[in-house]
Amino acid sequence: MAWISNARLNALDRRFRTSTPVEVADYQLERVNAEWDKAVRRIPYYAALAEERRLPRRFGSLQEFIDAVPPLTRDVLQRPDVRYWHAHPRPNRRRTTGGTTATPVQMPTWRREFQYTALDPWLARRWWGITPRDRLFLYWGHAHLLGSGWRGRLNAWLRGAKDRVQNYVRHSAYDMSEQALRDGLAHLAQARPGFVIGYSRYLDELARRAAHWRAPGSLDLKAVIAAAEALPALDSRTRIQDLFEAPLAMEYGAVETGLMAHSHPEGGYRVFWHSYLLECRGTGAQEVFATSLFPRCTPLFRYRLGDRFELGGYAATTAGCSVLAFAQVLGRSNAPVVLPSGRTLHSESVSHIVRDQPKVLAYQFACAPDRVTLRLKLKAPLTDAEVALVRHVAKGIDRELAESLRIVPVSQLERTVAGKTPMVVMERSTGG
Repeated sequence: MAWISNARLNALDRRFRTSTPVEVADYQLERVNAEWDKAVRRIPYYAALAEERRLPRRFGSLQEFIDAVPPLTRDVLQRPDVRYWHAHPRPNRRRTTGGTTATPVQMPTWRREFQYTALDPWLARRWWGITPRDRLFLYWGHAHLLGSGWRGRLNAWLRGAKDRVQNYVRHSAYDMSEQALRDGLAHLAQARPGFVIGYSRYLDELARRAAHWRAPGSLDLKAVIAAAEALPALDSRTRIQDLFEAPLAMEYGAVETGLMAHSHPEGGYRVFWHSYLLECRGTGAQEVFATSLFPRCTPLFRYRLGDRFELGGYAATTAGCSVLAFAQVLGRSNAPVVLPSGRTLHSESVSHIVRDQPKVLAYQFACAPDRVTLRLKLKAPLTDAEVALVRHVAKGIDRELAESLRIVPVSQLERTVAGKTPMVVMERSTGG
């Protein structure tokens, strides 16, 4: 059972249901001003930005804040010469992500900041009838097993202990070969959970393959929650719901932010407006800009995630610029990594290999018939020890991947016609 205060969850639920749009806007403006004032006084990046642009210490409205403050981009977060976080108290954790944009980011973090958003996922799960007493089954990456030496073993032990206390069961979602998927479904049936969370593509692949197998039997799940990426196909939702015999819900967030919105049984997504301000300009599809509203070591002001969402028929806004509900996320679902044997790995195996390397600006896997090439755009050349660590992590994910892996520094990565950098591309021949 997860350690969740039922009284606090009830209070958040009541507040979420009863706050008027005007009250929400007032709250968000108060929180924006509080965090902005601290950042301008204590963080060199924001102090210089405020001086250069003559920005006020307080804003009169959310729209004034959005119009005045430039977006925060990953380019800034990758600069070694800029301090964009609070130095006091001293950071004691970090958020490390590769993300669907294939540009890794490492953000200094305080452990305590996670307490501000701990109830948000449970509020959303309550909408779907899930309680903290229900066992969770996770189809997820096993990044906690990829460390080296005693520290890696300790991290793995701690993660296992926390999972047991919180009533979680994990199954690695890296390997999407048929046998691995069969094992994943058998593990699920054995665990008898109350709900499932998994990578969207993994759940889709499992549902497609399992359509030709014997049904797993009654799982009695309250819901299946897809996360980390968009559904890869138009029929993904139907296939996943048919396999698990449960409704499909969707999370929206990022490693840098945590959960920011969640799908609702009545349709569309609800934004956790008490934790994040998500902006809108007009109607229709638009980019996501997120501002954190709680104390963070690395505050986010108009952070550009690289995603897009559509307001649609479920739109609800306040102050003319703050989103409370929207129709859908227009995100990407990355292609899988295809190994020379034909086996496939989830694309998160790519980001987990390089996300702890501070010299990596961007990355890409190129799959060919006889090899897999890891293309790296670097700040500085990797040392032999750093290359060896990348190979060690790759071996922890999949032995065949490590054996066929080439690591090649490049000046530019392959882009799509739309100018995006895909995490995984296919080479038509070994000479690509």
